[in-house]
Amino acid sequence: MSKSNNNKFINWMSEPRGQENSYEKIRNSIGILGVLLPILCVAGAALSPNKGAPDWWTSISGTYYSSPVLIAVLSGVSFFMISYRGYNNWDTLVNTVAGIAGFGVVCFPCDVTWVEETTKVGLFWLPVTVTKPVHFASAAVLFVMFSINSICLFSKGKNPKKKVVYKTCGWIIIAALVLAGLNAACLHINGAVMILEIIMLWSFGFSWLVKGHMFDRWFGE
Repeated sequence: MSKSNNNKFINWMSEPRGQENSYEKIRNSIGILGVLLPILCVAGAALSPNKGAPDWWTSISGTYYSSPVLIAVLSGVSFFMISYRGYNNWDTLVNTVAGIAGFGVVCFPCDVTWVEETTKVGLFWLPVTVTKPVHFASAAVLFVMFSINSICLFSKGKNPKKKVVYKTCGWIIIAALVLAGLNAACLHINGAVMILEIIMLWSFGFSWLVKGHMFDRWFGE
């Protein structure tokens, strides 16, 4: 390492790490976990020795019964979001609600074809008939908060390129959420929910990574 580069490294190491730096770490942690969540859930369920879950691939939530990945990763995302303090009270409120909704998704599992609705599941050991509506309500709130974050809060910055990214990610989440609702109501296409959930989670994660300055070389600061 040259003397010049060595001095730069020493200066970088000695720079004070302020609150903004901590925020960037949290944003990037949320973004990374959001992107990895569907990948790890699918891999965990696919490699699971649990053969009693034949159609785990119908949704990310359904992998709950095959692998502990959903619980671990989504709990991490929810914890970070509740811990995150935004630029104003609205920012903090939206992320806190999202974090609580994320824990709701984890604590109250969805219904699946291979588990009877009278079976007691989840953190509170309640019948599936009870946990199912709470799960879907929590998931809906979670994705709505994700979209509000991207469209209304993240886009308040001055960087025009990032504004486009945030709003695009937010509207993709809304569109996918509407399609998921239509599928549940009348279309009933197997595997569609899984694909839509992956799209929403990747849009959410990418939005947070851009907010965390992960891609400033392309979008600028």
